[in-house]
Amino acid sequence: MTSLDAKRAGRALFQATQPKGAARATLDSLEQFAALLGQEAELRDALMSVFVPADRKMAAITQVAELLGTAPAARQTLLILAQMRQPAGLFGIIKELKALVNRAERRVDAEITTAVPMSGAQVDRLRDALSQATDQHVTVTTRVDPGIIGGAVTRVGTLVYDGSLARQLARIKEQFVQQG
Repeated sequence: MTSLDAKRAGRALFQATQPKGAARATLDSLEQFAALLGQEAELRDALMSVFVPADRKMAAITQVAELLGTAPAARQTLLILAQMRQPAGLFGIIKELKALVNRAERRVDAEITTAVPMSGAQVDRLRDALSQATDQHVTVTTRVDPGIIGGAVTRVGTLVYDGSLARQLARIKEQFVQQG
């Protein structure tokens, strides 16, 4: 499955589930299944293998989906991917579906990278500030990268606000180089 095919499939899934109010549940189920694939190497390898027959993949998906309580549209999507021997397309479908669901719900994901872990209160304050600035509900994930030295790098959707000390030092260095 090409990335364009996955994008089309994600859009089609959104168009089929959104009017029924099931787009979020479908997305959550697909993300839950994808996370499970990340944790369970044996399941992931079996579903991605070209040597495992499609009917065995579909049986495994049906069992796992039953245990997870997977939304019907998500379950059907997983079965179609297995039947078409295109399980890797799942991640592209999730990406497109997530973008459409988030847009419809006025949600945006933000990733905040700091040199040291942030407290819960700091994350809450930053989430509130980002929600107010974007006029959207912001889902925040945090990451620690000592390489940024200090400050924070905040990615909101596709925008990146780099307030790291490492970036500021790089700018100062560029200015020194330009001045000779």
